[in-house]
Amino acid sequence: MLLLSSLLALSAGPPALRTPRDADSIRLSLATGLHDGDCDRCHSMHGTGQVTVFPNALKGPNDNSLCIECHDRPWTQGSFAVEKLYLGTGHGSSTSMVWPGPVPPMRLEPDAATKCVNCHDPHGVTDAQGVVPRLALRREEQLCLACHDGSPASANIAAEFSKPYRHPTLTIAGRHTGADEQLPSEFGVTPVNQRHAECEDCHNPHVSRADRSSVEGTTEASRLVLGVSRVAVSNGGAGSRPLYTLFGASDSLSSPNAEYQLCFKCHSSWTTQPSGQTDMGLVLNPANPSYHPVEDIGRNLNISPMAFTPGWSATSITRCGSCHGSDFGGVAGPHGSTNAGLLRRPSPASASERTMSSDELCFACHDYDVYANPSSPSTTRAASRFNAPNSEMGHAEHVGEERVPCYACHVTHGSTTQPNLLVLGRSPGLITYTRTASGGTCTASCHGSESYTVNYAR
Repeated sequence: MLLLSSLLALSAGPPALRTPRDADSIRLSLATGLHDGDCDRCHSMHGTGQVTVFPNALKGPNDNSLCIECHDRPWTQGSFAVEKLYLGTGHGSSTSMVWPGPVPPMRLEPDAATKCVNCHDPHGVTDAQGVVPRLALRREEQLCLACHDGSPASANIAAEFSKPYRHPTLTIAGRHTGADEQLPSEFGVTPVNQRHAECEDCHNPHVSRADRSSVEGTTEASRLVLGVSRVAVSNGGAGSRPLYTLFGASDSLSSPNAEYQLCFKCHSSWTTQPSGQTDMGLVLNPANPSYHPVEDIGRNLNISPMAFTPGWSATSITRCGSCHGSDFGGVAGPHGSTNAGLLRRPSPASASERTMSSDELCFACHDYDVYANPSSPSTTRAASRFNAPNSEMGHAEHVGEERVPCYACHVTHGSTTQPNLLVLGRSPGLITYTRTASGGTCTASCHGSESYTVNYAR
């Protein structure tokens, strides 16, 4: 008891959720096995037997090197033998990311921002629910949002989660069990609903770093989501369910990472999805008749460059984050949005007649004047094959004059049966469609059978 009291008096860290820190709270935390530790793993008896005596009777410097002494070994719970190679990039290099306090108080030493103790208490923390997992200062998202609310982190992620459409990070608790989740049932609605979207499902705080420059225009995942588990696909024929392979968090550091693989943990048939949710693994298959180019470049490679907005082309890759994410440009990632579907721009899922505006999602990539403005020059409208010169049947006339929204005739992610991302059965919308070598024929809820000839070769 005397030794324990001495160590408490010399504690390297400030009080956790109890002030003052008492022996019972440390006993409770250590008893859980979270640090499965004797005090002498980190402390020596008053510094005896050491060439260098460190403050607080520690066996080493009061920095991350003391933690890594144990946390790079396979038998250590929370081992990050591979992850430690990335320390010094994300949280490990920031000069501003210091725990803001007030409980525990902000650390004031010169190298405080780079320390593990900004997120962890080596003695463990207790709160009203008991011991906080993984020696964290707070539970789940409350740990991350203590900093990622605009200060000291510049992006205000907390505000994103207050928007009407958001991942259920704040509303679902106690289902995430850690980075070692590897079973489809741990993300699915059956046999027991384990659907969750905690910060750690998409971010690895030891590895993540703010580096997006090298990944735009490719399938590669942003470094912001590096080092988390993801699900790769081996695709079969059109309309067939892919074969899935899960890469664990550590495996993902060395294996090819694609952004969509991260999303597939929840949004594909690898797991059991909620009723009515689209199986992205099925519809984004590049063997389908049509698909948005998420896993591979698209089929429509001969389309006019004028059909796209600047920065996009027939060979562009569309990332999940190209369409889904914050409607406020300063925050990356699909945390929250004021638009349904967690979209970066509005895109109402309704076939009802309305006038589309140039700020809608489709026109972030597809040129508004080509596809929706019948008053634009004929040379501009000719970039769409469906805008034949002097025709009243093209894209621009349908959208701009007849007030038919894109949603009436097209699906978003992909179609297992139709070319051109077409969809049948919406009202108003297409009833039948037949594609021909020179064009196509369709019947719709608003007209009988009509045929057209493409404006230029496919």
